Amino acid sequence: MGLATADVEVYSDHETVRLIGAPFTFNPGDRTIYTGVDNTSAVVLRAGWLGLKTEPFKGWQSAHILSVTGSNGDDRVFEVKRNFNNPVQEDDWLWFPAMPQKVEPCRN
Repeated sequence: MGLATADVEVYSDHETVRLIGAPFTFNPGDRTIYTGVDNTSAVVLRAGWLGLKTEPFKGWQSAHILSVTGSNGDDRVFEVKRNFNNPVQEDDWLWFPAMPQKVEPCRN
């Protein structure tokens, strides 16, 4: 995903914040091969970085879900991962270690 604008809902421990037309970018994480002690292997996808060009807002560092509706109409949901990194501020950008999540409608 390149630089685009989106409406973003940020779900945090404090409150839900809605950003309208915020510039954003997403850089996917690396895939690495993990070999277990029993010599089996699996591909592991690491968290990427999602950047929002916006002022810091209350609760941005405790965000756990980012719901992104892009300017071209696509909807994406990202989970903020804090396994190895934490959200950071760099100049005008807020950066979140994030992984895209697959969302499906509930079927009964």
